[in-house]
Amino acid sequence: MTSILKVDSIQTAAGKPILNSTGSILQIKSAVSTAASSISGTSFVDIPSMTATITPSASSSKILIQVSFGALGCESTGHGCLMKLFRDSTQIGNGTGADSHNVFLNIYQGATNIFDSVQHMFVDSPSSTSALVYKMQWATTGTGQTWYMNRRGIDNYARMSSTFLLTEIAG
Repeated sequence: MTSILKVDSIQTAAGKPILNSTGSILQIKSAVSTAASSISGTSFVDIPSMTATITPSASSSKILIQVSFGALGCESTGHGCLMKLFRDSTQIGNGTGADSHNVFLNIYQGATNIFDSVQHMFVDSPSSTSALVYKMQWATTGTGQTWYMNRRGIDNYARMSSTFLLTEIAG
């Protein structure tokens, strides 16, 4: 006689998963921005709607952070936009060793009326089971320029959406 037991998941009384193999996706949290946003300053500020909160199921979990901008554009040429990634108040995912800007993401506008879709990702090991707030911040590289998200820089010709995605992966 053969028995087969099939279930979608096994959880504790508190709703936490019990059986998770390393690499399994445990949960996904996301934020989507469909509105056009802009930045004109050289001081870093939060990017609207590019924030999400996740509470890891285990301290061994990894968090895959994926960001996808439908469009980033500037009004004129020769300007850059810098972006930082944060877990709570800690900057993560940035490069090291630069002369001036160690950031998560950088885009440079080389021609007028150009806009680019931009994607990037990072795997974080927060070693926590507390609620974690992940967010993006942005700033321009110089004064007198404006950068836009979800539209091209020179005009309001088309609109796009951007997504900020957090995926908990069993460690």
